[in-house]
Amino acid sequence: MHKSILIIFLAAITALLGQGNISGDVMLNSNFFMRDSSRLAYGTPQYNHQLYGSDAWLALNYSGKDLTAGVRLDAHQNSNLHAPLQSFSGQGIGRWFITKKIDKLEVTGGYFYDQFGNGIVFRSFEARQLGLDNAVYGIHTRYQFSQNTEIKGFSGRQKNRFELFEPIIRGLNANGNFKYKKIYINPGISVVARTLDNTSMNSIISSINQQAFDTRFEPRYNVYAFSLNNSLSFKRWTWDMELASKTPEALFIAGDGNGQRYELRDGSVVFQSLTYTKRGLGITGQYKRTENYSFRVSPTETGLRGVINYLPPLTRQNSYRLPARYAAQSLELSEQALQMDIVFKLNKKWKGILNGSYVTDLEGKLMFKEAYAELTYKLNKKTKLKPGFQHLQLDQQTYGLKGKGLLTSIVPFFEVQRKLAKKKSFRLEASIMQTAQDFGSWSWVLFEYNWAPKWSFSVSDMYNFNPNEGFVTSGPLHYPTVFAQYSYHSSRYSLAYVKQVEGIVCTGGVCRYEPAFSGVRFSMSTNF
Repeated sequence: MHKSILIIFLAAITALLGQGNISGDVMLNSNFFMRDSSRLAYGTPQYNHQLYGSDAWLALNYSGKDLTAGVRLDAHQNSNLHAPLQSFSGQGIGRWFITKKIDKLEVTGGYFYDQFGNGIVFRSFEARQLGLDNAVYGIHTRYQFSQNTEIKGFSGRQKNRFELFEPIIRGLNANGNFKYKKIYINPGISVVARTLDNTSMNSIISSINQQAFDTRFEPRYNVYAFSLNNSLSFKRWTWDMELASKTPEALFIAGDGNGQRYELRDGSVVFQSLTYTKRGLGITGQYKRTENYSFRVSPTETGLRGVINYLPPLTRQNSYRLPARYAAQSLELSEQALQMDIVFKLNKKWKGILNGSYVTDLEGKLMFKEAYAELTYKLNKKTKLKPGFQHLQLDQQTYGLKGKGLLTSIVPFFEVQRKLAKKKSFRLEASIMQTAQDFGSWSWVLFEYNWAPKWSFSVSDMYNFNPNEGFVTSGPLHYPTVFAQYSYHSSRYSLAYVKQVEGIVCTGGVCRYEPAFSGVRFSMSTNF
């Protein structure tokens, strides 16, 4: 079936070559695994006997006057991208779509991505670095009533690698963009429904029938999620809000003191964000309350599988290595979160960032807390200095670590950026993490040299100088990385020798476990 679709698709593209534009991209990531038991890089098929794994994507897109189309080939060989401790091989059509615009109506058939509001009721997106692609396969429509209002609707099934999940999901969204004097208003309303398949329902019923009699209930095939969102801007102020609710469905409740079981629960989310900006200052305060808001293609799916929606995290997405080691994803069943972010510029030499976040469950138990400060001092036209500090606490079991109780870490860090001769620069980053939990304390040093626009080199080392004996049995260990990248026009090629500790990796608020790595990595990407 997929081969027939590809042949027909490429034939149509060939016929249209003289009437539109062709573009595309290629991405390849290859891993050469070297077993290293002292750093826990062992015990998976890749380390035991395969020694090699890769993930590749080739996309071809066409755009014409009223027609756009695309097809993407995905290829995975001995890959641990989708399941970090397993090996997956497969190749085929990862995505294809055709979009036709007819006056005010736009229709898409095939695999599509979209988001309603902040994504709390529906978000279909791709994050290759996390092994995520939850495109919906079906029909998507968009009707533009006017320049200020539109309505969108879809129906289909979510992608599951090269297959599809069985349950049906469908949705409707209406939004607008209005202005009254100096007030800008962007309201929206959404509804998304999911209907279970018989296989999923039978699995849920079987599990419920094994529970204590007084906890049993009749599960429902259909669940509906609703949201009302609005963005209001007036002069220097912007207020974003979204209120969402979900009708009762079977939710799997684990470890709440009553054992693991399904319960019939409805759900809700309250999200608020208030921003004030003026020259040299930006302040954002955010609040979120989440209760029983797990929304997947089926309650039997866990982790990152089959997720229909997106819950924005109210924690900072750090970029420096040690401050980014511990991150917090949104909690679906019980979370109350606050975040304050301040960006300021004092003068031409000084600017900075202050950030604080505080997350508890709905009973007030501390889940995550972070205080972050970063200053940038422009010493002269060629040199910038960036000192900073982070204090963090998080509940280890809640966020997927192996320990119990609260982890506490303190991380001072420092960065130097220096321009050298024309097109040449270097960057030095150094930090120390003090913690008695997880793997223990770390130091980090990175030296990066850039020769624009083609070359970039870096050498770094992450040193576990005061290891926690409960996690590390080989004493203090170094985790070095040697990296080189070459860029030519729109193409990039990189090669790295890497020793990497295991941990939770987060991108855009979506987190997954990444095992320890030892070996060589090659990657390339290009656009055309």
